[in-house]
Amino acid sequence: MTVTSRVPPLIDYLVALFTNDAPIGQPSPPVAVYDGPVVTAAPAQRVLYVGLTDPDSDAMEPAAESQQTWAALGRRARNEQVTIHCVAEAWSGTDTVSAQRTAAAGIVAAVETLLQADTTQFGGLVLFPDPGMATVAWSQNTTANGAIARAAFDLVFRSRIGG
Repeated sequence: MTVTSRVPPLIDYLVALFTNDAPIGQPSPPVAVYDGPVVTAAPAQRVLYVGLTDPDSDAMEPAAESQQTWAALGRRARNEQVTIHCVAEAWSGTDTVSAQRTAAAGIVAAVETLLQADTTQFGGLVLFPDPGMATVAWSQNTTANGAIARAAFDLVFRSRIGG
């Protein structure tokens, strides 16, 4: 079977990696790891979305992007630059946004620690993180339901396909 892109299996790998990691899953309250958007009226207070750019959007959101270039003479080998979009979110019923911003930053830090510690080339799907953790956009708000903070970030990898 021809591999067209590393994006689908890499998102699956990252969701499993983050779901099974104790530092992400064990803080109080624990972090729920979601593969893209969720359909629920009451998501967890600490959330890591993998393959999502805006949890509030009702529109279809980009999960990832990739660009490919030829890697060698011939037609079979390609390099793929993969960007996976993620959002770390923390909220509470109080109006202390600082605590939620710190909690969101902790989720991002746990993700970065996992990226730095991986010795499997992410299940053999990537050559290396390029650079791994990339752009981060911080947002926060206090609503009628309490404080919320988000860190939308990108994970960037270099992959080889074929050849």
